[in-house]
Amino acid sequence: MALAPSPTDTTPTAGTPAHRGLVPVLVLAVLAFSLLQTMIIPALPVLQERLGVDGVGGGWVLTAFLLSGAIAAPVLGSFGDRFGHRRVLIAALAVFSLGAVVSAAAPSFTVLLAGRVLQGASTATLPLALAIAGRKLEGRRRQAAVGLLSGTLGLGAGVALVLGGVIVQYAPWQTLFWFGAGVGVAAAVAVALVVPRDGVRPEVVARVDFAGIGLLALFLSAVLLIVSQASSWGIGSPLVAGVAIVAVLALITLVVVERRVARPLLDFPVLARPAILLSNVIALFLGFVPYLLYVGVPYLLIAQSPVGPGLDSQTAGLVLFPTAVAVFAGGRVAPLLLRRMRSPYVAALAMGLMAVGGLGMVFTAQSLLWMMVFYCVLSFGNGIGFAVVSDLIAVSAPAGEIGGLLGVNGVVRTAGSAFGGPVAALLIASAAGLGGFTVLFWVVAGASALAVLVALCLRSAHTAE
Repeated sequence: MALAPSPTDTTPTAGTPAHRGLVPVLVLAVLAFSLLQTMIIPALPVLQERLGVDGVGGGWVLTAFLLSGAIAAPVLGSFGDRFGHRRVLIAALAVFSLGAVVSAAAPSFTVLLAGRVLQGASTATLPLALAIAGRKLEGRRRQAAVGLLSGTLGLGAGVALVLGGVIVQYAPWQTLFWFGAGVGVAAAVAVALVVPRDGVRPEVVARVDFAGIGLLALFLSAVLLIVSQASSWGIGSPLVAGVAIVAVLALITLVVVERRVARPLLDFPVLARPAILLSNVIALFLGFVPYLLYVGVPYLLIAQSPVGPGLDSQTAGLVLFPTAVAVFAGGRVAPLLLRRMRSPYVAALAMGLMAVGGLGMVFTAQSLLWMMVFYCVLSFGNGIGFAVVSDLIAVSAPAGEIGGLLGVNGVVRTAGSAFGGPVAALLIASAAGLGGFTVLFWVVAGASALAVLVALCLRSAHTAE
């Protein structure tokens, strides 16, 4: 199924200067998001000390970004479908850069959190960039661009962990945000100069689904609050129960409202199409499984003998860097696989590699070298999975809804990641010594194997559509 361009699109032809510079500029935009998404993690202890907050407060530096980003991705993706992906991408990068400046100059922890909320707008850069690539490029060029953008997400996150540790060690913590602001401004200017303008359909502009935006924001905020704060609030506390009730009511109301709106934010009949639904289920696993390891493996690396090798945090970051490169490599290989295999089989292969990697880590947890080898195998599969799911959404989505659907896919992946952190902590604590990490790796392998079955179900759904 090919994407039909809007009649007002100004798509460059292959070989023009705009066409040649399009993908590098989109990569820079995604890099701005992926860097500051994780670069702040090594600075959390310093932030807590300098701003006088405890671990729970420090966790809100990540939670505020997560909550804002989960809302921004589908909303700004949908706005891109209506007002033009280029225009909305520039606006998202501008808001992100402003948020970084606010955080860098923050006189208090409250202002810092406000800056992090603004930075969450950058979560929309990936679905917007993918939508631009899907509309402006065709065939192999589109697949290659999707693979590169998906791989950049993992590579940037890995580089940021190492870079963040170095910056915090040798410079004030504010440098992290000044650096992010610089990358954001550079990306916004590059997009404005290079990405071709896209037209806006007047009949669409006036129909923004504000009710859907509000209800979606309420639902996602409630769900992610439960996931991120349940451990500190207590899983059986009245506060958790109250927020859960709000989430359920918001979801029911959202479904009712969206089915009555002419141009809904979330087109549930389209989301229910088997190919898109199953692609989103796979995205949930693609967020959940890696995050189990993002949380668990650093704990294992810094644990003292006989449990772990007892590395310091900066060395642990360097050891983990090859896994980020493997994610990037998987994204680059995905287009080659998609030329030779149908998408569902590539998705099954990706999740199969993740299952093999997780199973290998079960039996090599005491060997740093072999454990990291299998972790790289898993990360390679993860990179392929990111790219193939994005390509499936881009191919299956109606032309006027690609940005919003890619945004929803990003939210599903984010939700999986949000669940991964608490589950990893619970599994590690479930057994003493190395036992908890072994259980963690078994769950990684099992969840990935389950995702293989989902991918194989995708085969018949993809054929039907």
